[in-house]
Amino acid sequence: MKGLPKGWRIHDGRDPEEELRKLKRRFQAVSDRFHRARRLRSLLRQIRLPALLLTGIFAVVTVLVTLSPWPFTTTVRHLASFPSCGLARAIGLAPAYRGDPGYWAHQDEDSDGRSCETWKSH
Repeated sequence: MKGLPKGWRIHDGRDPEEELRKLKRRFQAVSDRFHRARRLRSLLRQIRLPALLLTGIFAVVTVLVTLSPWPFTTTVRHLASFPSCGLARAIGLAPAYRGDPGYWAHQDEDSDGRSCETWKSH
């Protein structure tokens, strides 16, 4: 056919615009799969540390409750009184004597075997 540059062909029966749209859709599908997988990996990376921490905390509490000489609810109250005497008083375990639920050595200021005293026994 005259008038076309050398190497150019006429697309008989094919629509180049439609083929281009199909090709763009295929590239978009591949790109979408890639970005979906990347977002999922990012989410898993963000969740990993909190999930490990929660699993560790659950394991520690389970071991402590299992090894405790007290019933479950008393053990949970005992563990809840660990941070401060205010919490121990709020849940009704203060003052506590050595060996009783609610007694923690770091809350026994004068080492007399009684924690979270409201007044000094001198």
